[in-house]
Amino acid sequence: MIDDDDDQIYTRPARPARQQSRGGRNSRSSQSRSRSRKSTKELVLYRRLKAVFCMMLFAFAVVICIKVVQDLSSGNAIAKEKVSQENEMFDPKGDVYNDTDLDDDDTQDTEQKSSDKPQKAKSKDKDKEQEHKIEVIDGITYVDGILIANKTYALPEDYNPGLDPKAEAAFEQMAADAANEGIYLFICSGFRSYQTQMDLYNGYVYYYGEQTTDTFSAKPGHSEHQSGLAMDINDASDSFEGTPEANWLAKHCTEYGFIIRYKKGKESITGFKYEPWHLRYLGVETAKKVEKSGLCLEEYLGITSEYKEEEKAETVVD
Repeated sequence: MIDDDDDQIYTRPARPARQQSRGGRNSRSSQSRSRSRKSTKELVLYRRLKAVFCMMLFAFAVVICIKVVQDLSSGNAIAKEKVSQENEMFDPKGDVYNDTDLDDDDTQDTEQKSSDKPQKAKSKDKDKEQEHKIEVIDGITYVDGILIANKTYALPEDYNPGLDPKAEAAFEQMAADAANEGIYLFICSGFRSYQTQMDLYNGYVYYYGEQTTDTFSAKPGHSEHQSGLAMDINDASDSFEGTPEANWLAKHCTEYGFIIRYKKGKESITGFKYEPWHLRYLGVETAKKVEKSGLCLEEYLGITSEYKEEEKAETVVD
């Protein structure tokens, strides 16, 4: 049987044990809170470092952007300055360099380019000549559809079309209009056959010799008169030059489809002397184009007018 003293002795030690247990719990709780506070501080520090790092990246990106913009602005300024300098090097009235703005190398380059221009122009002219369409139909040569009879291109011996009706009608209209202005025109020589031209040519050769004759009269087959599209007006001689009739023709004949066939200054190209009385019918549109070009018909069509070697060596046929 336990007495009261034993009971007290038994129960008293139990309390400290419970207190020790509470103290243990409190210690563990305190340690947990300490670790929690430490973890929170580390998280806050991490977030701050992260924020600082992000701000540094943003600042770096801003610096890069500013640098790029400055470079672009600088590049545009250089480009503008270069264009301005190039513009100053050219005369405002044309693409001509100012000598004061060029160094020796640039001057040499410019001179080289200038020397190349005539060659390119000649090449273009040659190409233009090659563009003309030359075709022969029944022995008759047409260049761009225009019948040609000159020292290079001959007509068949049996070609006898007579005076072309359109050419004759155009002349009649021209003569009527000229008469209203006090200018009187008539045809002194129109169509000539191959045989007629032969007789005429041989007669000239007899009196003047072949070399002189070839400057004003065509060999048979080479005369425009045989084409029926040519005519001599009023007086087929040098005395016709400078007359009111000659001046009127030179000014107005293209309005009716004619051209002065053998122009002054073109003798080496046409093969014949200047003949202000000799008209060739082309039609109004073509005649105006040829006249406006300032070229003779050979130049306009890109053809020659020269006898072949065998024709030069031929003896006149009686």
